[in-house]
Amino acid sequence: MVVPAGWRLLTLDNTVSFAVPSDAQSQNVKPIDSIFDILRGEGFEVIYDYGRSGEDLDAYQDEPQYTRRDREVDGRPGYEISFSPDQKQWGVVRILQVRNGARTLTIRISCIDDISCQFADELFASVVFTSE
Repeated sequence: MVVPAGWRLLTLDNTVSFAVPSDAQSQNVKPIDSIFDILRGEGFEVIYDYGRSGEDLDAYQDEPQYTRRDREVDGRPGYEISFSPDQKQWGVVRILQVRNGARTLTIRISCIDDISCQFADELFASVVFTSE
């Protein structure tokens, strides 16, 4: 995997890695039953969750500008959704979800607008699984 310039690599449970912008600062959230954190940077927020069950992304179908597409992630089937939430804080939300054996990786990127959310393509493309 090539980490984009100025980004850093995160590895979860020695089974999955992905890159995040260097200004994405951990909010030090205490997870309950999965590997979970919230990272915040200028104009964006990244939330990742890696555990037995993933978030029900079908719950967002009624959000404005909702789209869903299948997306292969390191040889595993997954999908990506995007929408413009009714919340005023974020203008765009993009979520990638992929199963890895018995676990699910969900990465949610919320941004102030489409331009500030363009990095989501690189982040999602950087996901690599090492094993299950």
